Amino acid sequence: MIIDGLEINDWSRPVVERVRQGGVDVVHATCGVWEDLAGAMGRVADWRHFTRANADIVRIVDSVEEMERARNDGVLGILLGFQNSTMLGDDPENAGIFADVGIRVVQLTYNIANHLGSSCWEPEDGGLTRAGRRMVTALNDAGVLVDISHVGNRTGREAIDASSQPIAVTHGNPASFCQSPRNKPDELIDALAERGGVIGCTLYPLFMGGSDTPRSSFCRMMADLAERIGPEHVAVGSDAVLGWQPGALGWMRNGRWNRPDDPDEAPQFPDWPPWFQGPEDFGSLAEGLDEAGLSPTDRDAILGGNWLRLFSTVFR
Repeated sequence: MIIDGLEINDWSRPVVERVRQGGVDVVHATCGVWEDLAGAMGRVADWRHFTRANADIVRIVDSVEEMERARNDGVLGILLGFQNSTMLGDDPENAGIFADVGIRVVQLTYNIANHLGSSCWEPEDGGLTRAGRRMVTALNDAGVLVDISHVGNRTGREAIDASSQPIAVTHGNPASFCQSPRNKPDELIDALAERGGVIGCTLYPLFMGGSDTPRSSFCRMMADLAERIGPEHVAVGSDAVLGWQPGALGWMRNGRWNRPDDPDEAPQFPDWPPWFQGPEDFGSLAEGLDEAGLSPTDRDAILGGNWLRLFSTVFR
């Protein structure tokens, strides 16, 4: 089973078909980022409408068993998740409510600090708040995977320590490979792995060194990481952005809190490397992992088996 740990596409039937071209069986799809509670519920409803209208090629899954059934039926399984926690408000009960409607992954912060903790872009990381500790416990109890991809390093480390379940970086790389606040230092990755967690290495160009990064370099990084922390803790989270209009990136990054005064200053989507233009190129990534010296068993675990193991541990 091939599982992509994070895609934030503007989903449509052609996007689903493109994802399936790469042999992908399951995608953790971003269902909300800047929404409040009502807006997030609306996004869940949108997904239900979309999968009902396209049931021959895509369905929502919220368990390992449903993922396996979707693969056997030849349809793309969609695991719904939030890349923020603002929609949960300050009531830990909302963790269970969203789990009941199919949300299985929650990232504690996105690109700005919130009431649970700090993002990786804050100049000062205040750590996991008291509300954050309560929410991590509530997410554990609800069988929801805690994600620290955009989370500050102190907040992320405290979340690892506070969680009774393994947690994940669904889309990020070692900072030793590409220096960026969005990537993670070795000591945090080590702590994540020691608690049974998984890091989904991302192919988003800004966090892998740009579109001219060769496949051999990226796959060598993954092989070295697997050797250091154990191959069972390494996976893929492409952070694919299929289907969006060129001007959408500003909203995706910033929501309403930071808008450029000049439309010409709006950020543009980066160019992707020629060997990985999107999820349709998972075959190219598999070839690169083979060339990097990974065994077929470890390669297949990285391409999906490790996510499956983590989901089977965390999901209720």
